Amino acid sequence: MKILSTTPVSHVSDIKKTTAYYTNILGFSVDFEHGDYVGLTYGDAWIHLSEPKHNGIKKPAGKALFCFYCDDLNAYYHEVTAKGAILEFDIGDRSYGLRDFSVNDEDGNTLIFGMHLV
Repeated sequence: MKILSTTPVSHVSDIKKTTAYYTNILGFSVDFEHGDYVGLTYGDAWIHLSEPKHNGIKKPAGKALFCFYCDDLNAYYHEVTAKGAILEFDIGDRSYGLRDFSVNDEDGNTLIFGMHLV
């Protein structure tokens, strides 16, 4: 067997508000909307958002952590912080070999954006 891709699901309290944050602030695009379940993309990355009333598996909102590897990290950092992203950790070079920063959505789900240090 070969795994071809993955799509993590983040549980959120307000699907419309969170979708607006991911699209307007973080730059994701809506791939599909199915009531209280939304699929988002950014380049080759996928995230699904699910509200508590969705019929599928239920998890507490705000418990997800995503790590994205990027190419033009500095420009993206300036873009999203200028738009009002909820910054958790400022951009910086880390001892583990990455330059990264992290943001939260309004439920506390964390998205880390990073690139390898050369």
